[in-house]
Amino acid sequence: MDDVDHKILKLLEHNGRMSHEEISKRLNISRPAIHHRVAKLEQNHIIKGYCAEINWSQAGQGIQAVIFLNVHTKDFNDMMEQIIRIQIPGLTIEKCYRVTGQWCIMLKIRAGITDQITALHDEMLKIDGMLETFTMLILSDTDKSQIE
Repeated sequence: MDDVDHKILKLLEHNGRMSHEEISKRLNISRPAIHHRVAKLEQNHIIKGYCAEINWSQAGQGIQAVIFLNVHTKDFNDMMEQIIRIQIPGLTIEKCYRVTGQWCIMLKIRAGITDQITALHDEMLKIDGMLETFTMLILSDTDKSQIE
């Protein structure tokens, strides 16, 4: 990994559909060289895939939140699996992280209405070892790439 690879990753992270031609123009490197580098990044599992940027408000899940959890468990992996298996219609658990600090687990979620978040809390509190939750609604976000 060198500086050029990092620049390629940054461009693709912002726009996974950016063509090798466009990347080559932006970095002033030949298209075949970009193609070779991207293929190598994919083969080395540095690029795991490509995804679309979704307008979740338009898709009916305009509420985003971060939920912090305190738990008492000897098996965090099992606890996290129990959490991500919870199914609430209209709610998506995007990420489940094990974190350091005051809290043990952090979730990033999307929902259509706050009742879905309440239902998620109710289900999580049924899990053995779940001690407490702390939820913060995300009011707005700014993609760093939009200000560069």
